[in-house]
Amino acid sequence: MSLWGISTTTETAANNYALPKHLLDTDRNTTPWNCFADERGWVYRHYGTVENSGLSTSYYDEVLVPVAGLNTTSTAANETGLSLATPVAVFFEDPNQASPISVGGGGTTGIGTGTTGYVHVVFNELVYAGAGASITITPSTGSNIVATATSVAHGAPVANFVNGVGPVLTTNYNGQISNRIAFAFTVPATGIGTVLSIKIATGIATVGGAITDAYGAQAVTTTLPSDILRNVGGAGTVTTAGIGVTTLTIKA
Repeated sequence: MSLWGISTTTETAANNYALPKHLLDTDRNTTPWNCFADERGWVYRHYGTVENSGLSTSYYDEVLVPVAGLNTTSTAANETGLSLATPVAVFFEDPNQASPISVGGGGTTGIGTGTTGYVHVVFNELVYAGAGASITITPSTGSNIVATATSVAHGAPVANFVNGVGPVLTTNYNGQISNRIAFAFTVPATGIGTVLSIKIATGIATVGGAITDAYGAQAVTTTLPSDILRNVGGAGTVTTAGIGVTTLTIKA
C-alpha cells in the first residue's frame, strides 16, 4: 500500500509526508495539496472553482482509500492513528489561478503592485484557522510583510466531516475550515523587481487567530520545518524532493 502513502514511519519531505503518491504536483486537478487524512482514510477535496483553498465553499470530498485504525490517536512513533495536524507544504498561490503549480516551477513569474497575493499553508488534516493567524513574508528590499488568514464570506455554509462526529455544516465561522489555508497580503505599491520569500523560520503566528484541528479543538503544529515541501507558485529554486526557496517577484 505504499502507493497510497500509508506508513507508520516518520513523515518527512523525503517520503512526501506520506501523502498518496499517485497524486501529481504538476497537475492542479490532482495535486496532493488538496488531499488530507481523517478517520475515514485519505480524502481528496475537489474544488468547483479555481480558488483551491479554504476561501472556496464550492467543493466535494472523495474518500480515495479507507484506512483502518485512524479513529484512534497516535501517541508514539510507528503507530497507526491521527496525530497533530501538521503543515506539509507552503507556497505562493499562482496569482493567475490558472496555470499548473508544480514543484518544478510555477505558472507565473510575478505579481502586480498593489494587488492581493496569497500564501497557502497545507496541513495533512482539516483545521479550523481563525481569521488573523499570520505568516511572515520577507522582501529582498524593504520591510517584512504580514500575510493574514482571511475568512470565508459571512453566512456561507461550510460542510466538513468531523472525526468522531460525522458530517457537520458550519455557518458564520470567522476563518477557514480546510486543510489548505490561504494567508492574504497586499503587494507594496512600489518596489518593482523586489523578490518576496516566505519566512519559514518564524512559522505561523496564532496570536491574532487560533488554529486547531477539526475535532476537539486540539492544537496543531505551527512550526514550518526546514525540509517542508515548497510547491512553487512563482519562481524560486527547488530540489527533486520539492525543498528549496519559494519566491515571487513584484512586477508592474
